[in-house]
Amino acid sequence: MIRVVLAAVLTTAVLGASLPAVEDARADRASTAVDADVERLSAAGSSLAHGSDPTRDPATAPTRTETVTLPPPTWSSAELAYVAVGGSPNGPGNRSVVTYAVDDGPETSRRLSLPLPISTPDGPVVLRGRGDRTVSLSLLTSVDGPVLVVGRGNADGR
Repeated sequence: MIRVVLAAVLTTAVLGASLPAVEDARADRASTAVDADVERLSAAGSSLAHGSDPTRDPATAPTRTETVTLPPPTWSSAELAYVAVGGSPNGPGNRSVVTYAVDDGPETSRRLSLPLPISTPDGPVVLRGRGDRTVSLSLLTSVDGPVLVVGRGNADGR
């Protein structure tokens, strides 16, 4: 009987000691997914800037659409509260950053490596929920020169 109680106590102690490491690993995996999305967005913006000519008309502007994945919470990955391209969700846009929060934790920012400034006409593009969301980058000419305009990738706003 004492062995069973001792085994249960020891199992509980080991589990309690390992859970913080598991939570850190889940958050790290979600952050790694966002980092991959940031790299793809940076590559798409750089490709547009170096390989296309800007236009004034958004309908004819060279555009790239990239997928951002918001993974569901699992044992191996934490949930992303949001991912915002262009700045913090309630802050000003037009910043070359992607901000996100894991499990309603503190906000983290990752810089987009782009050769041109970005414009978010309706404020930062905020992605919430789970699954794949699309973000579009369009190369337009503004008063100050070429700019990458960031928007939602498809008409339903996902």
